[in-house]
Amino acid sequence: MLDQVDVVGAGLIGGSLALRLAGLGRSVRVVDPDPATRASAQAAGLVVGDDVSPTADLVVIATPLDTLAEVMAHVAAAAPAALVIDVGSVKQAPALSAERAGLGERYVGAHPMAGTEHTGFEHADVDLLVGVTWAVTHGGGTAETSRVVDWLTTDLDATVVLLGAAEHDSAVALVSHGPHAVAHALLATAEAAATPTVAGLLAAGSFRDGTRVAGRNPARTFNMLSENADALGSVLDEVIGELVALRADLADPEALRTRLDLAAADDVVRRPEPAFAACPSLRDVVEAAHRDATAVVVRRRAGALEVAAVS
Repeated sequence: MLDQVDVVGAGLIGGSLALRLAGLGRSVRVVDPDPATRASAQAAGLVVGDDVSPTADLVVIATPLDTLAEVMAHVAAAAPAALVIDVGSVKQAPALSAERAGLGERYVGAHPMAGTEHTGFEHADVDLLVGVTWAVTHGGGTAETSRVVDWLTTDLDATVVLLGAAEHDSAVALVSHGPHAVAHALLATAEAAATPTVAGLLAAGSFRDGTRVAGRNPARTFNMLSENADALGSVLDEVIGELVALRADLADPEALRTRLDLAAADDVVRRPEPAFAACPSLRDVVEAAHRDATAVVVRRRAGALEVAAVS
């Protein structure tokens, strides 16, 4: 059981996680270098520490990606027996940092597919990470990864997708980092328009939804896009190709109609969920997924674990 959890970085994700664990009555401490963040966390009823505890069972690193390697090396030495996870939006780079820090099988990569355009503890929400999908990557020990999956499905009611780090980075390039890049491009185009005031007055839901994540936190977006540049570059090449083809189809109404109909009929995010079955041994599932380099989905329903294979 992960009885003592230290959360390093009490921003939107780390703060939301700490609030959830505290609300469940779990033993949780937050560590953050910013005095204002520490004060806000204390005012919210959280226990705040100056450094990670050497007796922590689990340390969750929720710091910006550009500080992750340094923080990971510190945590590896300061909490020598703790299981360590990070919640960054890329997973290959943190895995390399964990290896260099000597964490070995103590490191498990994780990524909650949730968040907002806002940052900071003031935007943390006790329910933000509850009931959402979490990615957990192969690479840690079977026992350690199993403990993380069990913890996520129990305390956060998570649906866990267990997959490889490279596979994760390719997937989020398409469904997360790509949308950030496209949102930035659309916002930049609108800002450069000849009549931005008029455009701003007429902008409504579709523009707001399409650009919600753009321009809010350039440093966070830079870290996210630059750390996943290879996978994101391939996605943007595909998106640019689609836009070029759509641009050409504007001169051919029938071709345009066919292109739009095809996209509507093949909406990947609305496909039926995979077929779940009872999961008698989580450790066996984790071991097989790691051995065979396959992706599986694990969730908990009525207290019982279920598992499904995904392509």
